[in-house]
Order: sequence, then structure tokens, then C-alpha cells
Amino acid sequence: MEREGKAVLSEPFPTQGDIDNLTENAITLVEKLLGDAEVNRTRRDENNRKRFARLLKDTAAISLTMSLTDEVMRMSSPRRAAKTFRRISKSANVSGLGLLDYVGIKAISVVSFLLPALVIKVVHQRVRMAAYGIILPAEAALLSRHIERRKKDHANLNINVLGEAVLGEHEAEQRLHSVISMVQRPEVNYASVKISAIVSQLLTIDFQGSVKRISDRLRQLYRQAQLSNTFINLDMEEFRDLEITVAVFKQLLDEPEFERMNAGIVLQAYLPESHGVFADLITWSKVRQARTGGMIKIRLVKGANLAMEKAEAELHGWIPAPYETKADVDASYARLIDTALTPENAIAVRIGIASHNLFHLAWAIEVARSRGVLHQLDIEMLEGMANAEALAVVQETGSVLLYTPVTKHDDFPAAVAYLVRRLDENTSVENYLRASFEMQIGNERFTEQKERFLHSVSGRHKLSTQSRRHLLVRHDCNAAFKSGHFENQSDG
Repeated sequence: MEREGKAVLSEPFPTQGDIDNLTENAITLVEKLLGDAEVNRTRRDENNRKRFARLLKDTAAISLTMSLTDEVMRMSSPRRAAKTFRRISKSANVSGLGLLDYVGIKAISVVSFLLPALVIKVVHQRVRMAAYGIILPAEAALLSRHIERRKKDHANLNINVLGEAVLGEHEAEQRLHSVISMVQRPEVNYASVKISAIVSQLLTIDFQGSVKRISDRLRQLYRQAQLSNTFINLDMEEFRDLEITVAVFKQLLDEPEFERMNAGIVLQAYLPESHGVFADLITWSKVRQARTGGMIKIRLVKGANLAMEKAEAELHGWIPAPYETKADVDASYARLIDTALTPENAIAVRIGIASHNLFHLAWAIEVARSRGVLHQLDIEMLEGMANAEALAVVQETGSVLLYTPVTKHDDFPAAVAYLVRRLDENTSVENYLRASFEMQIGNERFTEQKERFLHSVSGRHKLSTQSRRHLLVRHDCNAAFKSGHFENQSDG
């Protein structure tokens, strides 16, 4: 599951210029992966691809879909849900939804006056069908069958138990036990958990208290993981949780009980602070590995909480913590890939490159090959979002790790937040996955994403890694107000 080993270099270590020149190799590899994906694509994959491409071109269809998942699905009263459904169905159109869904929505909108409960049941079933393969059933028999099917594809699953936001200790205890129960299953060998899912009170002003509360809960999970030989990954959420999450991770893995344990943590490229944290984790992990033999894994993602970070910053009058542009985020990701994949780091740290951007995945593969550290690299993608491309990655590298959200049937309405976040993330004009639904070798979408990739690789050299939240000066709120733009006064 977590392979170890030291790098063997058959050639001199490549210079920085050599690494820059790998972009052509990466582009060639992307073309190969796209070609293989076309061969791998099933009829269902093709239908989903066309559906997403159609949806993402129509803002009204996107808004309707997000309202269905984030409003109608969450309402307990069928009558209220039906009323909301009728309101949002007015914006339905054929171009964004396709003829079948358009006719269906219009028809049951009329029926909902007479049979609201039945109509909402149909809506729930349609949303479940749309989420099929993206959110998996947590029930043991159903999930086991899927895991076995994926093993035949040489794909391992990183299981993430979904649920509502934890507001109290009772809910936190329940979520912890649901994750532990999942880890106890013999077919599950990899799982992710976020600290906010197992502890209700995370207070940055009570740093030590928060670290203690999380550590007490996480020890229970780590103990079961060691018994079950299951790899545990700590997910990263909000910027404010970064320091606490890293502190808990290092503290527990330095304890005698877990000092030989292999475990993982996520870093988000859209935060400038991730570069300093990465360097700190590398230094610490090398000392730990030399002392105990225990390794860690760092999963590198671009970051999926941008809208929330911007909203929270605006509410508090702060500078948003993430980089300001998508170009800077991509350059940050390229810089982390370059920094991470080295023989010196491979001794103590595995690297997960988690993305659907085939250009960055291909570049990571080429960098790892040039440095003799392919054994250090895991390519990671989202379950159900690009199955054909994932299989193409398997054909190239031998394996892929799929981040797999799961939920019980009765808890599905609580899991729709994941769908909403995926929709929000993938509808951005600059998002690679949005472009990928129409991408073919050499066409406009391909050329556009290739140029973005090339800029990210060259831009990594001059990218600032200074904190935006703590070092940038916020301009005068009174002046902003006088100009007709309201801003909150910073509360910290």
C-alpha cells in the first residue's frame, strides 16, 4: 500500500534547467494519456462527459442544479421542498439540462401541486442517480463490491466518510466511530478524515486546548488503523486549521505509540504558507525516519475551499489567505511538485499528487522519472469524475489512488454539500476539469490548458511564498465606503 525504498540514480541529478525542459515531455505524455482515455471511455463515461459539458455552458442550469442539491434535498417538509422546486424549475432550459431532464422537471413541477411527497421522492432519486459513482454507498456489501472492482483496475480507494458539519460533541463522537468502523473493515486499507469531523470545538485562540481535544480523538483512530493496517490521511480544510492540523500530526507521530507509524497529511497549494509548512514537515520527517523508520506522506492538492475562504475573509475584514489568481495557484502547485520529488525527500516522505489536470500529473511523472524517484510518487484523482483518464494513468504508472466519498443511504441528503462543492469548484471558467469535458488533442481547450501549464512551470521561480493574510496591508475601509464599495473593518 505505502511503498518504501531509496532512489537509485542511473544518471547525474538533473539541473533546474533540465527540469524546466521536461515540459515538452509532459505535453507528449498528456497527449498519450488523452489518447488512451478515449479508448478506455465507456458509453456511460461519454454520456456523463456530454452532460457535464452541456451543464457547464449554462449558468442557469448550474444554478438550478446547485439549488436542487443544496436546498430541495435538505428540506424535511415535502410541501416546502415542492414549493422551492417549483420556484427553481422556472429557470430550467433544454440547452443546459438536455431534453429528458428538462421535460421531466417541467412535468413533475406541475404534479408537485397535488403530490408533493411523491415528486420530492423522485427528485431525490434523480439526484442520487446523478451522484452515482461520485458518492459511493457506505453499506458494507455495496462498498466491498466496488472496492473489488477497482482492484481489478489497479486502483486503490481513499475512503472519506461524508456527513453534516459537526456542531456538537455528540455528533463528533458519532462521526469518529463511523470512521473507526470503516477502518475496521478488512477491504478498506486507506481512509481520510478532517479534524473538524471528529472535534466540535476548534478555537484558534485556544490553540493548545484544540490540539489536545483533537489528539485525544485521533489517537483512537490511529490505534485502530495500526491494528487494521490502514493508512490514515489528515485532510486539510480552512486556513485557520492549518497550524493546528500540522501540530497534531507531528505531536502524535512523535509519541512512542505511533513513532513507527506511516501516516499522511494534506497541503493546499493555494495557500502561500504551505511552502513553509512543507519544508518544516520534510525536516521533521527526516529526523523521525532516522530515529524510528516511520515515514509520512504529503498529499498535494490545489485547494477546494476558495469560495469559503473569500467569504470568511470578507465577513471579518481580512485579506483572503489563498493566492489571488489561478495562475499563482498553479505556479505554487508546480513549485511544490518540483520541491517535493527528490531523492533526499524520498527517504522519509511519499508524495501524493492529487489533481485532474493531466498536464501537472504528467509533469510530476516526468520530474520523478528524471530524478529516479517514481517509487516516491502516488497519482491521485477523484472517484467518478474522470474514470477514463484514471485508467489511462494506471496504464502509464501501474496504479492510481482514488479519493472516494461514501455515505449511508439514509444520510445521503447530508452528503450533498460535497456535490455542491464539486459543482462550485468545477464550474470555474479557469478550472481544468471544466475544460477537460471538451478537450481533444490540439483543440482550443487543449491549447489553452497547455499554455496555463507552461506559465505555471515558468512562474514557479518567481512566485512569492509570503503569507497574504498576515503580511499584506489592507486598504482603508472608510475610503472604500466613500467610493461606493462596502468592506468590513478588520476584527483582528
